[in-house]
Amino acid sequence: MGIFKEDLINLGNLIDTEVEVKLYPEDFRRVFPDLEFEFTDGLLKIRGKKKTLIFSRTFEFRGREDPGAVRTVKDHETKDLIVEVHVVSKDGIDKLSETGKFSYEGDRIGISVLPVLKETEVYSKIPDTFRERLKITRYRIRDGYMSVFITVTK
Repeated sequence: MGIFKEDLINLGNLIDTEVEVKLYPEDFRRVFPDLEFEFTDGLLKIRGKKKTLIFSRTFEFRGREDPGAVRTVKDHETKDLIVEVHVVSKDGIDKLSETGKFSYEGDRIGISVLPVLKETEVYSKIPDTFRERLKITRYRIRDGYMSVFITVTK
């Protein structure tokens, strides 16, 4: 289900209604071309290359889902939707943090999903005036994709 302009005219239909957006590894690949994402039930794997002096070494970060660990960051300059996963394997966290789309705190790593969401068809159907009102409510990692649940706030 997507958000259509006709639905937005009837705001009562959309305010505080969750919309599921499926984000596939290909969507992540467009935003993070140097990383490979793999989703299995409840587990996220991110693979990439870490360069050392002469050689490059492959790393594999692993994270476990925590569906309620989401944040909507709204500053006067930036807006971002972040999902947080529990760190299972710390391999490559320093490389992921360098990209600016990942934040590491304690036993969790935050992943910025707004750039990935912007690549989807659902986001293109949302009128510009409502894009600033998007809020992430939860997420799930399924077999082959990540489901992000968004809503339009008042």
